[in-house]
Amino acid sequence: MTVWRRISALLIVCLLANMMVPPLLASAEPAMQGECPGNVLVNSGFEEGFSDRGAGEVSVANGWFPWWQDGPGQTDGYNRRPEYKPEDASRFGRRRVRTGNFAQKLFNTFSTHNGGLFQQVKVAVDSKLTLSAWVQAWSSQYHDPSTVVEPGNYRVYIGLDPTGGTDWASSNVVWSQSRMEYNIWMQLSVQAQAKAGTITVFLRGQPEFRTEFNDSYWDDVCLTVVRPTARPTAKPTGTVIPRVTPTSTASPTSTASPTATPTSTPATASICISVYEDGNANGQRDEGENPVAGAVVSLLDSTGTERTRYATDGQSEPYCIQGLEAGEYSLRRQNAPGYASTGLDELNLSLQPGDTTHVAFTERFVPTPTATVTATPTVTPTATPTPRPVLDRVGSTIYGISGILLAALALLLTFGLQYLRKRQ
Repeated sequence: MTVWRRISALLIVCLLANMMVPPLLASAEPAMQGECPGNVLVNSGFEEGFSDRGAGEVSVANGWFPWWQDGPGQTDGYNRRPEYKPEDASRFGRRRVRTGNFAQKLFNTFSTHNGGLFQQVKVAVDSKLTLSAWVQAWSSQYHDPSTVVEPGNYRVYIGLDPTGGTDWASSNVVWSQSRMEYNIWMQLSVQAQAKAGTITVFLRGQPEFRTEFNDSYWDDVCLTVVRPTARPTAKPTGTVIPRVTPTSTASPTSTASPTATPTSTPATASICISVYEDGNANGQRDEGENPVAGAVVSLLDSTGTERTRYATDGQSEPYCIQGLEAGEYSLRRQNAPGYASTGLDELNLSLQPGDTTHVAFTERFVPTPTATVTATPTVTPTATPTPRPVLDRVGSTIYGISGILLAALALLLTFGLQYLRKRQ
């Protein structure tokens, strides 16, 4: 009975342990979407579709724009454009997707990159900004995704430009501390204070060494904005108004009140901006050429002061800047990442009251050059006799053997006949 009691107690303990394990595992899972109330980013979880940006290898989540460092050392495999792809949990499993069905993947094979995504957001000046993002990196010389063999020191960052610029190398960008861990979800965070009415969010991956796999996967990006506290309006202090006793005076002679003249509002001008992909590289927009996303156009006044800037999204153009006073202006274009100008980058305009001027910039996609392999010169060998086919060689061998056998048989017959004659 004692043995059976021990066995029963052991079974009960195992059953209780099995009931406790699922809650422990569930508590280790990351929080699902909805954990970022007040998020002002577009497509922050990468669930709202992807689109190609000039090449099939650059498939970026809608609302986001790609950026990367173009060289130096590209022919040796350094600082190349990364490839951008949606990481689809229905196709590749949930290993690299934190929540939902998709994450944004950027990667290179046997090379390095310094690049990522950016998004611009309109905020109130002096707002407090808090940015966070989840990222998982994998860097390895071996194809098994669960292992990390000779990694390439893949570092990840996130950043905020409080001035709204789109240049990752600008000194205005406030970067988070980098992290370099593999096959785990890492949450990065950074804070800043808005210095302009538009700010920019950056995601960044930067492996140091060339390995077979240099990948990062991004999900659940969150930007919260705390608007500045309004300054209280000073209340007027009470004043004593002296009481005046009127004295009787003669009634004034009535005079006609002057008729108010209407104040005319001066007419303003507008500039409408578009940026198109120039497939023929002729500096003009041809029929069928598509708008370009990720280009930035700045409007400067006659003193060279930037009045406003606009980043194209490839869908909302032409974008019109309205309410401009008559005068001299200039437009300055910054190409979208991976594109080169096919026309002027700066245009001077003279606006008259009531004008609406349309300006179309053109640029073309320039693929990142890939390393070319120099053919090793081959030495032409001295002509040698062509060996005979195997069957020919075998046939010759058999033919030679058969000749020897026939000769031996002839000798035997000759000596045999002589021997028989002597016996007779």
